[in-house]
Order: sequence, then structure tokens, then C-alpha cells
Amino acid sequence: MKIRSKKLKPCFSRFLCIVLCAVMLFGCGKETGNPPYDGNVSGGDADGRVPSGGNDANAPDSGSEGSGDFKADNEKNPGFDLLENYKEKNIPSVYEYGEEEEGYCNVQINRENKIEFYTCSREGVRHFFRYTLVEDETGSTWEREVLSWCDSFSGDIGEGDDWVKVFSGEDGNDYAWYLGTDGNAHLVKRVEDYSVEIMGLDWEYTNFIEPAVLENGQIISADLGRKCSIYDPGDGSLARRFPCGFYQSICVRGNQIYIGDRTGTYVQHYDAESGEFAAELTAGFDTTIRTAVSGDDVYVCNMHGIYRAKASGGPFQKVLDAGTYHFANESAVLVKFFVVGDAFYVAYGEGGCSIKKYCPAGPDEAADKFLKVYSLKTNDVILDMISEYQEMYPDTEIIYETGEGADGSVTAADRIRALNARIFAGDGPDVLLMDGLSADSYVGKGVLADLSPVLGNLKGELTENILSVYTVDGKIHMLPARFRVPMMLSCGRDEQQYETLRALVEYSEEKGGVMRSGYTYANMFEMLYYNYPPKLISEDKTVNRDEVSEFLELFKRLCASEKAVEYAKWPCTYLEGLNPAHSFAKGEVDFEFISLTGGYALGEYPEAIKMRGGQMLACGRRFFPNTLVAINALSKNQDLAGDFVRFVFSDETQGRNVGLSGYPVHKKVLDEWAALDMSKYIVGGDDFWLRYSKPEDNAKMIAYVRKVDKPFTVEQNLWDIMMEEAMGYLNGRQSLEASVEAVAGKIQLYLYEQ
Repeated sequence: MKIRSKKLKPCFSRFLCIVLCAVMLFGCGKETGNPPYDGNVSGGDADGRVPSGGNDANAPDSGSEGSGDFKADNEKNPGFDLLENYKEKNIPSVYEYGEEEEGYCNVQINRENKIEFYTCSREGVRHFFRYTLVEDETGSTWEREVLSWCDSFSGDIGEGDDWVKVFSGEDGNDYAWYLGTDGNAHLVKRVEDYSVEIMGLDWEYTNFIEPAVLENGQIISADLGRKCSIYDPGDGSLARRFPCGFYQSICVRGNQIYIGDRTGTYVQHYDAESGEFAAELTAGFDTTIRTAVSGDDVYVCNMHGIYRAKASGGPFQKVLDAGTYHFANESAVLVKFFVVGDAFYVAYGEGGCSIKKYCPAGPDEAADKFLKVYSLKTNDVILDMISEYQEMYPDTEIIYETGEGADGSVTAADRIRALNARIFAGDGPDVLLMDGLSADSYVGKGVLADLSPVLGNLKGELTENILSVYTVDGKIHMLPARFRVPMMLSCGRDEQQYETLRALVEYSEEKGGVMRSGYTYANMFEMLYYNYPPKLISEDKTVNRDEVSEFLELFKRLCASEKAVEYAKWPCTYLEGLNPAHSFAKGEVDFEFISLTGGYALGEYPEAIKMRGGQMLACGRRFFPNTLVAINALSKNQDLAGDFVRFVFSDETQGRNVGLSGYPVHKKVLDEWAALDMSKYIVGGDDFWLRYSKPEDNAKMIAYVRKVDKPFTVEQNLWDIMMEEAMGYLNGRQSLEASVEAVAGKIQLYLYEQ
């Protein structure tokens, strides 16, 4: 897959916005505050998806579940052109305009099609502000307004920073919703310079809602319980309620409500003037969406692109491909989406909510330098870095290529052969991500340049343990931009119970299962392969059949004892940071593998361990490198490649927290993460709560992070071979002996080609 990247502006964010992390915590009950988003899911998935359920006789038929991201066919659905040459630009942060520390309270588009951003002061007495975006030929600025009418209820708001939302209704009035110190949810309306509460609403005490007011004054509430409620403004009585999709997918304009359904099959359109559902806007989205309305059209944004449909009904059609825009990142948290003329605006849960604009490129925005970057799989870290680099250097366009997107019959080996042919023909990428590639083969053939002179003085700013691992004979042929750290949770005292894979299997069989239930075969394979990697290849470069046989046999036995399943509705992977802290703390499991992904990933583990009298054990100082950056020594563009590599390992770039990517290699950033105090956040429910990590917990973890020095990397081709044959053996399609021979034959062929 080849994608021409788009230009971005830096969002100056180290972590994702706290207020918007509620999507990760469905079903967790009342909290003292929302913990920051780190990708760890406590019900639902990273997009806030939860299994659909429930019914409403007044709602339209939900249809069948979406089978994948909807890819409109422009020839079959003519009417909207595919937009090209759109640029991504950063809107300045409102926090640069304030006079005190302020926190996010909402962002919306008003009836005049102007974007409004609401904040409140975080220290002392709360004061509220509205920023209105002003754009002209000189650029973008914000006009700041003090909302003195909010002073009348500010003292009644609970402790959480995100327990209040201020907004203007379609009826032209100003409103605020908040969770109060009295344990209730409140909605107030501005009357001159004061506020009056609207009584009679049956809202639950939760911060997982999206409030709105229609032009006719009706009050709307979409919540994480997957229901959209409409209330009478007079007495607060419920006028209508229907099932819906994720609550932040709602868009209200005039008396019209647009919100996704529970399955992603279509966008629901409820006409509050007639009190009936209007024509369906058919889709098939496999991720949560954000919705916007402009004129007679409805737009949807998700990680795959921007889509457009007629409000009168019909299918959505993709009008802007995600490419390397920021919303293409799986780790990007989309908050709101707006359309103004030919421009799109997306608000992200980063840096207290950042906004990026997508609009046609100007005549003077053409690049005159080009750099090619390649990875076998799409990598969120490099996407983020590409975006930031191009914003700083607009004269450079980076072409990001991946081995994905080809026909399903093309194997990893085929993609690697094609890449090698390009490299040795002198037409290869300038920068390579070595994740999944054979480092030894590339170094031996002289493909990788020495990064040591490229990094120069930057080496002194990088953590010594990681730098030393990749320094061989004074040369650095590759270096990870991030790395994950594996650990084990155990309440047992005998570490020999899980010292080897065989010992773990026997321990599990004896106890009738020791891990969390519901892991898929693929989950289990990933955890075992990374934590007990089989030595597939002997010193003489032949396949070690005994090692393959033992691994496959033990893998099948563990899947049986742990009652692993073939498929799961919401699969997660070990490397993405599975979070078993609650099941461990409750005594439901005795052992778990965890992969710490940096940032706030330590989370509830210290308290869970304390509750069980357990341990969090290191895995032999092992780490999993991520985003292994290298320069193609055969490239004719090495100077520009060197500029990019220096940017990758700079302080500012290393300080960006990109989803589940892992720990940075920069000393200063690690020092900052060691000082994190997350103890004000608790998560849980049903009288069972876990508190997030204290500074001493984080400092202890970072001290260990600075010691890991045994990298474990996976060659994609070997992984694919083992996975395919392991599944065949597990499902009974072939015997153990046949599986071992198949693995040996395929790997031996691969070795001959190196």
C-alpha cells in the first residue's frame, strides 16, 4: 500500500486528554475522575464499542451487524467527487490565550457555523470561558469571552475536571450540564446573567453523555448505555427514547438528530418536527464515527476516511481517504467533527483537546523534497512523526509505504522479496522500519547505514541501556523509537511455576486454569510466542524440529486448560496492553502476562498486587522494540533521511505519547514519566475500586525500564509460518508431526532465500 502523506501541525501533546477517556471505562461506575486513556479496556473496545442489545418498538430495525468498514463505490454511487490535495493544518490551542490554567469543557459548532471551544479554570474557584474561532487570510485566532453567568452554579460542581459541559442550544440559548456535589446530574439554562435549573429529568449520575437542545427546545441526551433520550423542556418528562450507537456519534442541527445505530449499519435520522424517523443513511462502519451536517448533506468521519450522504436518505460515499491524516491512527481519539464550506475540522482528545483542519491546498504549498519511508505494517508512531515532521518542514513531502493493502494471497515473504528487489535495484525506501524484517540479513548485506554519525550529540540524550544494545562495533544500524516492557502478575510464591512454558502448562493443568477466561487462540499464541519464544533455528541454520514440536504441543495444552476460544467479538492483543488488573485483584485469576505500553500503562497494577499479596515480576530484562528506525545505505537521499531520523529521536518528538506504542528512549521524557502521580484516579464499580499508580510506583517502574537490555523481535515471515501451522494443529486439521514438518519445510525455504 502506498500513501502520500498529508501535512500536519504539531499538537504539542504528551498524553491523550483525560476528559475523553471515558470511552474506555464503560460499566465502571462512579469515579473520582477519569484515568487517562492508555488503550486498556474495561468493557467495550478502544472505540467505546460494546456488544449490541436491547430493542425499542419505536426505533427503526437495526438490520444486520456491519461486516466491515463501508467502502463506497464512486461509480455505483455517483454524486460526490473524491477530494484530493487536501492538507491537514493545526488550529492554535485555546490554552495559549488564557490567563490561567484551564481545562476542556466542550467544543461545538454553533448555529452561525462558527466553532466554539469552552473551558473552565482548574485551580480555586471555577470560572468559565468561551473561545470562538476566527479565520481570515492571515491565519486562525480565538476570541475569548468570560461566561460570568456560569458563576451561579460553579460552586456546585463535583471534583472531576470533566464533570461539566457548557454548550449553546439550537434554540439560541446557553446551557450547562454538570455532575454536582449532591450526587445528582443537573442541566441549567442561562437567563440573563444567571442560570435556572431544568427540573424533572431522569438523567443518571454519569459523565458519559452528550447533551444537546433542539431548536424547538427539546432536550437531548445520548449516553454510553446506547440510548438516545428526548425530554420535554417544560417539565423534563421523557418524550421519546430509542437505541443508538456510541453516544459521541450524535449530531444535532435545528430539530434534526443524527446518530449511529448500534451495529454500524446506518446513521439514524430522527426528525423531531414530525416525531418520526426519517430515511435511513446506509453505511456499514466497523469503527465508531463522528457525525456532522452541512446544508443538505450528512458527513461521517472515522479512521478510514470522511464520508458523505444526502440527508434525504441513501448510502454514504467516501469523499476523503484517511491516508496519513491524524484520524487514520488507530490510537487517535476523535471527539467532534465539523464541516464548514469545503473544510473539515476534527477535534482530538490530545493536549486538552486539539483541533485540526482539512482543506484544499493553496497554490504555494507544493513540496520540492521527497522522502520515502517503509514499514511492513502500518505503524501509528511513524504516522504521527511523519505528520509532525511535514508540518515543521512544509517543503518536504513524505511518501509512506507499507506492505499492507495487497491481495490476501500475497504473503509476508512475497512482500519482503519485493522490497529487497527494490532496494538492490536502487529504488528502495530512504528510511526503513525494521519491525518484522530480518535485521541480521540486512546488516550482513550492507543495506543499513550507520546511524551513529547521524545522531551525533543526540546519543547523549538517549537511555544508555537501549543505545548500548544496538551499538555493535561502534555502529548503530537501527534504533527503536519506542519499546514495550513485558511483566508477569502472580499471586504465587514459587517462580518456578512459570519459569518455563512447560512449567506454566503443568501449573495451569493442575489448577484447572490460572489466567483470565476468554482469550482467543491468537491471544494465547501471541503471549506464549513473546514470553517463551521457541528457538526455531539452530546455530547451523537448520530448523529445530524438537523445539517446534514442544512449543506447538504445549500451546495446545494451555489453550485447553485455560479454555481459550477460537474467536471473540471484541478481540484484543497482548502487545496492545491487555489489562487484567481487576480480575487479578478480585482473585478470579492467579497469573497473567502483561505488556506495559508506556505512559499511564502501569495503571491499577500496583494496587491490584497489594490486594492479592502478589507480585509483578520482570521477564528477564526483556523488552519488545517498536518502530525500529534505519536508513537505507543504498539510498541517494541519505541527508534528508538523516534529518528525519534526528527528528524522530529529538526531545519533542520522543515526548509525544502515541497510544499503545511503548516507552520512549529519551532520558528526559522517562524522567517526566517517573514523576507521574495518577493516584487521584480510581476505576471500578459495585463497591470494588482500584486506584491508579503513585509517583513511587511509576519511579520504580521507570527504574526497571532503564535496565532492560534483552530485545526480542519477531520476523514476520517466521511468525506467519508458526501461526498458520499452530492453528491447523489446534483445530485438528493436521497432526502434530505434520505441523512440525510443514513449519520446518517453510522455514528452511525462507532461510535458503536469505
